[in-house]
Formats: sequence, structure tokens, C-alpha cells
Amino acid sequence: MQPRRPIVSTCLAGLMLSTTALCSTVLVCCAASGCVPGATCLPVTAQGVPAPDPAPYTAQCTGRFPDFITPTSMTSSAGPWFKLSQSFPTTIPPNDAPWLSINFADGVTGANAYLYALRDYAFDGMIDADFKPELNTIRPWFHMPLMNYGPHAREPFHGLTSERTVTGPELGVKPGVSLHNFAIGFYNAAGAVTIGHVWASGTPDLSKARFQQGTMSFKILFSAATADDFQGPDLLANAPLWTIDTPSGPLNVRLMQMDVAAVDDRSPTGWVFGTFAFDSTATDASPWRRLRPVGLSWGSDFGYTPADQQAGKKLTETTISDQAPAYASAHLGWAGRANGPVDSPISGCLSCHSTAQSPVAPITFNSACTTDAQKMYWFRDLRGSQPFGAVDASCNPVTSGSAAEPLDFSLQMSVAVQDIVQYHDINPCSPPSVPTATAPAELAPGEHPRISR
Repeated sequence: MQPRRPIVSTCLAGLMLSTTALCSTVLVCCAASGCVPGATCLPVTAQGVPAPDPAPYTAQCTGRFPDFITPTSMTSSAGPWFKLSQSFPTTIPPNDAPWLSINFADGVTGANAYLYALRDYAFDGMIDADFKPELNTIRPWFHMPLMNYGPHAREPFHGLTSERTVTGPELGVKPGVSLHNFAIGFYNAAGAVTIGHVWASGTPDLSKARFQQGTMSFKILFSAATADDFQGPDLLANAPLWTIDTPSGPLNVRLMQMDVAAVDDRSPTGWVFGTFAFDSTATDASPWRRLRPVGLSWGSDFGYTPADQQAGKKLTETTISDQAPAYASAHLGWAGRANGPVDSPISGCLSCHSTAQSPVAPITFNSACTTDAQKMYWFRDLRGSQPFGAVDASCNPVTSGSAAEPLDFSLQMSVAVQDIVQYHDINPCSPPSVPTATAPAELAPGEHPRISR
């Protein structure tokens, strides 16, 4: 491998130019070296603040928001470089939600049909486009902007962000072995309308964070697991493989999981969440379609405890699929709720996302929550317009000085809002003026270290 080299030319000696002049200068000097054609490469700090050349980080701008902000040492190869899909529409397309004709609560049959309808809608045109929305000629898809900062920031090849690390013997991984996992999420046009409203200006308007009927999002999750990491057979044999960029160099990752979610007014929470796991024994012609449903949730099954599970009682707002691969069905959420292989087994798909708010809330309970009653705080059937709230160090709900703003089950929105509101990170592609470096905000009650989703 050739040694990595700085991407930004020394033509930026006069960095005290206006932001507009800075961008145009970089475009002329640097667009051909380390950014997609037509993009602007900006030298910045890790917080997105313009910095002298050579800068420690590089931001690629193909629109109003950064495609990625990454260490400059990672941008010397030929790419391919990720492009953020950010031309957010202003109107919701009609008749673009085929899953709404399916009864998700009709047992396993209904849940499976609903899940496959969401999966097939997501895959329509995206498999052929290698999940690059700009190449999909069938249906537009969009990314959440400003997930560019901190330890979970987008990498520059595919735009993946870091997810929860799995440590063996979880998932049949060898004891002590840790698997790093990564993901990228997409919103359909209906969901992108809301994203565009929230981020219409430099400051997020959280009152606009309400997704409308017809919204659908999906996330594909990849693991850096190799065949040798498992105690038994390779769970990801013949899974789709991507190469991503990391500070340690290129890394091969394989598809393990897919999450889907849709706004559905028939649900008590207003949402339906589901998850898939890769099945290495499946024989579908496309390896992407070897994902099999694990479960579907339209509520958090408030009041349902591990004792209820052991007594054989049934969940009433969750259906576990009869097609789930064995390793996934053995790794469900708390008391058997629907959950993916990469996700924490003390949570559940829908309950985890119900914590989406600003300031951020802990997405799972911690060791201070010793009773089922305390843990049940995470399994309330909230609506997207209701904040999760705050919990103190002893696992007691508390009222903070200012009310939390709900973000309608979007943890990706939570990540982006936290970056800008709590940590004061900067959008270098469209700043109001040339900013100065700002230290992270002091943590107020209810605020936490950077979250990832």
C-alpha cells in the first residue's frame, strides 16, 4: 500500500479568507485529489472548524452538509468516496407505502408479511445501486446529515458509522474476542421531508421532528467478524462484503443484520420496528436476500417481565418470527422482545428507539436498575411526540430544569442533534461565518457522552 499523503494543497496559505472564498479555493486546488469529482475538500478540525493546511481532518462537501469528516490520513487513496443523499423533498409521495395494507398484528403470518414488504421496498433498486442512492433509478433514499463527529463518525468509503461491539461468548463468538460492527441508515422520501424541515437552518428545529404516515427507514449492519472468530461454523459465510476505511486502514466487513421501521397509525406508539439476521444456510440467488426475519414490535409490551417469559406468557405487542436463524433467536431482547444480533440483549428494537430525544437519554438501563419496575421505565408505550425523560444515577426518573424534546423514535436524529447542540460541532460546508473552535458543552442533567446508532 502506498503511504497516505495529505489531501489538501498548500494553496490555502491564506486561511483567513471568508468561508466562501475558502471553499472556492479548495474546490479548484483539491477536488481531484481525495474527493469525488465536483466536491469541495475542506481542511478542518475534528469538530468541523476550518483549520490551517495541512489540517488533521478533511471534510468532503457535495452539498449543504458534509458527506464525511475524516482524518486527512484516510483520504489519500482513490476512494470510492461516500456521498450524502441530502436533497430532501418538501412533499410526501402518494401511494408509496405498500406495507400499510398488511395486518402486522396477525400472528407470525402477518408479521412476516409486513417485514418482507418493508425489506423488499428497501431493496427495490438499492441492491443494483450498491446502496448508493444517487445510482438508484427506482426510488429516492436519503441519509441523516451531521453524523460526522466523535468516535462513531461516518467513514469515507460507504458512510458507515460504528455500532455496538459484540464480545464473545455472545453470538457464539470465541470468549474474549470482540467484534466491531458498523451500519448505515436510509430514509425514504416521506421521512426525508421531516429531516429537511428539522435541518432547514443551521440550528435544528426540534419541533418539526414528527415523521408522517408513509415514512419508512432501514439500516444495514455489518460485522468485522471473520470465520475464525466463531466457536462453530461461520455465521456470515457468503454474506455480502464491503470494504470500509478506518484509522488502521481498509477493513472488510460482512452483512449481519438489517433493521426496518415504519410510521403506522395503527400502532399504539405510531411506529412498527422489525429486524432481520443473515442466514448462511439460505440459498437465495442474491446474498442480500438471505436475510431472514427475527421479529416485529409495534409496542414495548409494558409490564411484561422475564418471569412472564419463563411462565410461558405471550408478548402482545411483539411477534417473533418462525424463520429467525438460531443464533438470532437465541439473542432476543429483554424478556424475549424483538432485537437484532448486534443489539443489546437488555433492550428491544422499539423500546431502544423510544429514548430518542434531546438532551439524549440512556438507551438501555444500567446496573443501578435492579428491579423489574425500574427497568420497565424503558418499556413504556410512548408516542413519538412524548419525551423519554431523564433518569438519575440511582435509576430513578427525575425532572430536569428544562423539558426534553422528543425526536420521534429517531436515534440517528438524536446523534446529529447531540453533535450540534451539546458538543457544538460545526457544519463546515455551510457555516454562517468562519467559526472559532468551541469546547464541548458541560454535561447538564440528562445529557450523556456521545451516543451511537
